[in-house]
Amino acid sequence: MIKRPKHLIIPDAHAIPELDNDRFEALGNLIVEERPDVVICIGDGADMASLSSFDKGTRGYEGRRYQRDVDSFIDAQDRMFAPIKADNRKRHQSYNPRLVYTLGNHEYRIEKLINAEPGLYGKVGVQDLKLEEHGWEVYPFLQPVVIDGIAYAHYFASGVAGRPISGENIGKTLCVKLHQSAVQGHSHIYDHSERAIISGHKIFGLSCGCFTHPKYVADWNRAFVQMWWRGIVILDDLDSEGYYDQIKTITLRKMMRDFI
Repeated sequence: MIKRPKHLIIPDAHAIPELDNDRFEALGNLIVEERPDVVICIGDGADMASLSSFDKGTRGYEGRRYQRDVDSFIDAQDRMFAPIKADNRKRHQSYNPRLVYTLGNHEYRIEKLINAEPGLYGKVGVQDLKLEEHGWEVYPFLQPVVIDGIAYAHYFASGVAGRPISGENIGKTLCVKLHQSAVQGHSHIYDHSERAIISGHKIFGLSCGCFTHPKYVADWNRAFVQMWWRGIVILDDLDSEGYYDQIKTITLRKMMRDFI
């Protein structure tokens, strides 16, 4: 039997120092069990609240520190990779999936800081997050990467203004606008839609939810956080032309029950 590719997608995780990173340990254990060929982090793994302009100057902003944000994200990665490293020590053949990271707008806050404060160039940067050191292939914010016929990006822009594809039917809009299979994060909403192109081949659009801590609630999201879907998505038995024979969603709630 020919083994066809399997992708595991980690949606927006938003690691922050105020909340624990236990869910990343569960994620690492799940990866060991599922053994995907490719792990894609869709971006916003690091929240970087210290660089937020949304509530700067308010009481809620007080006490935020850049290094604490960075350290929280590095801890999240360490927690995720620890089960994989432990499992590899038991085996003759190591498991080393391809790791793909598409930077999100929250990681892009670091670049915006450097652009606004050129004197910080060389002193801070996305390299502080140690993505390459953990083995990730890193793709710039909004630069899609196509893997097995599926386009991945933190989000895809629509129209000349470059706004994120959003709304109640994100999956459908991705199909209609891009004319190929595509996966994005950003909205924290789960939405999936499929279409057949003129050749008869199937394409799909997927907004993959989020992987945030259940207590990740702040002034900016309080009104709509109940709409978010938390978990990970697995696309299995891929045909390398942008379609799968199995899609599986696993909620964060189940992961915390079964993989800790």
